[in-house]
Amino acid sequence: MTKSMIGLALATVLGALGTAPPASAGGLVRAEGTFTVAIDFPTLTLTPVDDESCLLEVEGVVTFTGTLEGIAPSRTRALAAAPCEFVARNPPGAYEDVFTAALEFAGEVDGRPVVADLTYRGDTAIGGHVDGVMVASNGLRGRLSVDGIVAAGGTYKGFLIVTDR
Repeated sequence: MTKSMIGLALATVLGALGTAPPASAGGLVRAEGTFTVAIDFPTLTLTPVDDESCLLEVEGVVTFTGTLEGIAPSRTRALAAAPCEFVARNPPGAYEDVFTAALEFAGEVDGRPVVADLTYRGDTAIGGHVDGVMVASNGLRGRLSVDGIVAAGGTYKGFLIVTDR
């Protein structure tokens, strides 16, 4: 088991016990902060899946502050629990959905320059509350829990390891 795997396992166990390692321990970074989402609405496409669901695809930019400082162009796919004609006439969050977004992060993590991929997955409840997770790869490893509002942003918290791509 490598040092980074041991550090991640330790962070997971300590987090479950309600304690945490220092902010940076052997490459392990306790990450927390906020993010905002800017949707590029002209890129939005709606595709009917069946009579009761609609596939949305849209591009945007996520801006991070806190432990992560930087921007991430994104491409999101969401399956909304409503026909596309209803989705088109209502604001984001009017219907439940499940989504996945691919983000290309460029910035700093705990003061270190990083370029990495993040996959943001979650569920949007009626009203817009998002319960999600971001999983890092290609420059970072780790997982961030997300509490947010659809098409607006939210907070993130978790542990990351900066890696050499």
